[in-house]
Amino acid sequence: MHFFSFTLSKPVIYFMGGEFTASNSWKHHPRYHKGDYEIIFCLSGIIYLQIDSQKFIIKPNQIVIIPPYTHLKGYKESDIDVDFYWLHFFPQSKVMDFTDDEKNIIPKLKSHHYNAKNLITLPEIFDIANPDEMAISFHRLLSENGKFHFLEKRDYLTSALLIELFETYVTQHDYLLNHAKIERVKEWITANMSSSLNVNEIAKNVHLNRNYLTRIFKKYTGMTTLQYLVKLKIELASLLLLRTEMSVKEISSAAYFTTPKMFMRRFKIETGFSPTEYRNKYSTILQNNSHIDPFIPVPSRISDSINDGVTEDIRYYQHKNKP
Repeated sequence: MHFFSFTLSKPVIYFMGGEFTASNSWKHHPRYHKGDYEIIFCLSGIIYLQIDSQKFIIKPNQIVIIPPYTHLKGYKESDIDVDFYWLHFFPQSKVMDFTDDEKNIIPKLKSHHYNAKNLITLPEIFDIANPDEMAISFHRLLSENGKFHFLEKRDYLTSALLIELFETYVTQHDYLLNHAKIERVKEWITANMSSSLNVNEIAKNVHLNRNYLTRIFKKYTGMTTLQYLVKLKIELASLLLLRTEMSVKEISSAAYFTTPKMFMRRFKIETGFSPTEYRNKYSTILQNNSHIDPFIPVPSRISDSINDGVTEDIRYYQHKNKP
């Protein structure tokens, strides 16, 4: 498997990103990546991508990382509608790429020696075990347009996203290899969500003592079973706020809260915003599809932050700006 190691002693530089939707019979336009890395997070549909000579089938809840100086194109039309987030960024430090067996690399990524190097290592393509949570992170990053003096918030949010992807990748392998029991509990909770679901009912149905369940769940997830229940509800409510026009009352019911008042109070505690404030703050991101190709000017801060060769590469996007 091919891996990329990013050094985050300095934040990466956010370039552009958005959400792409297309009906069936779509395939990715040919382009040449010059200078930047791209992350694609598939939400629905199938994306058939060829990166240089290697072909990939990107399925829902999968991430693919496209390195610079590579030819990219769709090699086959999609059979169903496609929806994905796309994000371009420039590292400020040299990126190491290498090939290794996943069984060898995972223990290394968990070591304290590795973590001390400020390295974030990710495979070229991998599954996301927490797609709803990751979708919220992508959406919030791409909707952010605030800037404070010389600090570009999206640079830091993009760096934080890389860290989140790294933690998700390493942690989910830990679950898959050693904690299948917890994964089965989480799957059961997701499949049986309701406004009345509680810890006693969960413990009974997964055939575990309540106290034991709470203890091991806390050990391997960092949260109690009840906190996980609330987390799932807040994630669902956040997605509905961002991606639908449902009313707050409708979302309260759809996200399994017993009353709108309880929903609004809990949402404010967990996110720091009321549902309406959250929707207004994060609802707008760049939307494009197979018939719309946005023009995005290259920010001067990027030109000033990287070498002349890469600066010349960036100008390419002023003329070839299709995801």
